[in-house]
Amino acid sequence: MKKFLLTLVVVASALTANAQEEGGFYGNKFFDNCYIGLNGGIGSGTTHNPIFKYTNWNVGLRLGKFFSPIFGFGIEGNLFFNNRHGEYVNQNGGHNLSGGNTVHYSNVGFFGQVNLMNAFAKYLGEPRKFEIFFVPGFSWGHNFGNNPTAPGTKLNTLNSKLAFDFAYNFGKFQEWQLYLEPSINYCIAGVDHENDDRSNKIVKYNINNSFLQLNLGLVYKFKTSNGAHNFMLIEACDPMELDELNAAVNDLREKDSVNNVTIDNLQKEVKDLQDALNECNAKPAVATVLEPNLPAVFYAVNKAEISAAQMQNVQIAADILKNHPTYRVQIKGYASPEGPHDNNTSLGIRRADAVKNVLMKKFGISADRIDAQGCGETDQLFETYEFNRCAILMLEKK
Repeated sequence: MKKFLLTLVVVASALTANAQEEGGFYGNKFFDNCYIGLNGGIGSGTTHNPIFKYTNWNVGLRLGKFFSPIFGFGIEGNLFFNNRHGEYVNQNGGHNLSGGNTVHYSNVGFFGQVNLMNAFAKYLGEPRKFEIFFVPGFSWGHNFGNNPTAPGTKLNTLNSKLAFDFAYNFGKFQEWQLYLEPSINYCIAGVDHENDDRSNKIVKYNINNSFLQLNLGLVYKFKTSNGAHNFMLIEACDPMELDELNAAVNDLREKDSVNNVTIDNLQKEVKDLQDALNECNAKPAVATVLEPNLPAVFYAVNKAEISAAQMQNVQIAADILKNHPTYRVQIKGYASPEGPHDNNTSLGIRRADAVKNVLMKKFGISADRIDAQGCGETDQLFETYEFNRCAILMLEKK
């Protein structure tokens, strides 16, 4: 048994090294990937027992959480019921006559879970239909028999469980799991009431002090922060795509150096618009939004910070607003469609607010002259996909 446990430690270490989480996972917050389940089945002593004659039924509850697509942890409890009036099965395989409680044994403890399918074959972004888990654990057992002082009967025990779960995932979002779990449960420590021998307190694995269990269980996996009920993969960036993005950024930087020349043209256009507004002074004041006529501010993937290169575009807007006190600016923040929808909505708002804060805090533009809006995700603003990670600036006049 010692060699077997040592082998399990080596295998677990190898699985940890083999776990490939290239880009990480969406949906791995503290309360993500939790589940609850019910199970039930039969148990019987491993040795010295006619299995079907002294079978004990059990029901249980299981709570757990997965920290990655491979490793999880949980707690569970089971109650065992007599199948024959006046008899119960003690922990070391013997049988004793007693008054016969309905519940004669409880077993409560914790366990680990190793998804062998995901450990040896890469996680695919959602659970496979069929999966196999290795489930080791430790638990505390308590005997409720009416004759707890009978020879060989242990009132409280420390148990060690070795099991495999053969699971089937189903549901629209793979949120349900049905599993069959065969296990062997060793009583590795406990004291006989009649014979309080110190040797009984030594932790050891003995097949004669064990019982077999076969349970069928149903698990529900709660919804995670990524909107699904399981982990979602974050795909690694393509190096070629990164090179293309870097080239696009360099092109934008070159254009930024020329943008200062366009300020005079923009100011002339603003003056012409002001003259047109003066001609309409007799009419009721109606807010008129001009077409986008200011340089946009572009962002890196999943970022809302304005780079030094993009700060020049914000300054262009600030200079115009300072020179024309009656003008306002409308800022619309966007995100490209990759990633979770909720995150893209928040990202658009943060990008618009970032431009607003710079205009206010760095350039002294009054907040009542700035309208910042988050417009969520889009891929329609620019033909170049990455340019849609931006904030669009538009001048307004009253």
